Amino acid sequence: MNECPLGAAALAGTSFPIDREMTAAALGFDRPMANSIDAVSDRDFALEYLAAASICAVHLSRLAEELVIWSSAQFRFVRLSDRWTTGSSIMPQKRNPDAAELVRAKAGRVLGASVGLLVVMKGLPLAYSKDMQEDKERVFDAADALDLSLAAMAGMMADLRADPARLREAAGAGHATATDLADWLVREAGLPFREAHHVTGAVVARAEALGCDLADLPLEEMQAIDGRIGEGVLRVLSVEDSVRSRTSFGGTAPERVREQVARWRAAFDAEETG
Repeated sequence: MNECPLGAAALAGTSFPIDREMTAAALGFDRPMANSIDAVSDRDFALEYLAAASICAVHLSRLAEELVIWSSAQFRFVRLSDRWTTGSSIMPQKRNPDAAELVRAKAGRVLGASVGLLVVMKGLPLAYSKDMQEDKERVFDAADALDLSLAAMAGMMADLRADPARLREAAGAGHATATDLADWLVREAGLPFREAHHVTGAVVARAEALGCDLADLPLEEMQAIDGRIGEGVLRVLSVEDSVRSRTSFGGTAPERVREQVARWRAAFDAEETG
């Protein structure tokens, strides 16, 4: 990415006694490009940027999709401020997540720029061709779209307000801690997972029949299905217990999350001061 093409001339270098190391250093490059034909025939630096920008834009688009869903009336997980939403033109009560929707759409421009330049380059012979002047419009457009998307997403994430009660309610729906029951049967009761899976399915079916959540199913109901289920299982069936139990590196346990928060804050602080 940071190699200097200066001195490659049209394609083959030059017979004049130039010092490409010196000019590369003077211009802030890491080194001169080692192949003079490659220096004038590729646009790898632009394609590398567009590839990274495309990956970033896809991640932004996926997060934007979450915000669109989470802020909808059906979910109500988060609320976006008026800075990032507009009122519906026909439904006075509705708040449209315009910024998130536009971030989602901008990804298409970035991806299109990447594919467009790849298509320009794929049919060219080695050495310079005028076709390559088409790189600039695509790179500049992608950069503008990505910069805008990053700014909008940063703003939305800073302003949004979560609804913990609604999130807690949704997290516990659908017997979400059934896997924790199966894991407990393997870890504490010594069942093979295949058998634990079967027992868990029967326990979930019983909870559904009684119209209660798995965590609220009486212990005696579980023991009637399998006598190896002990009182300790009650300590793993709540959503909070499930979250806390994921203590592996990168997991959801609060201490693991706090570690990652500290890690990224330190990384950003180092970037700002460096």
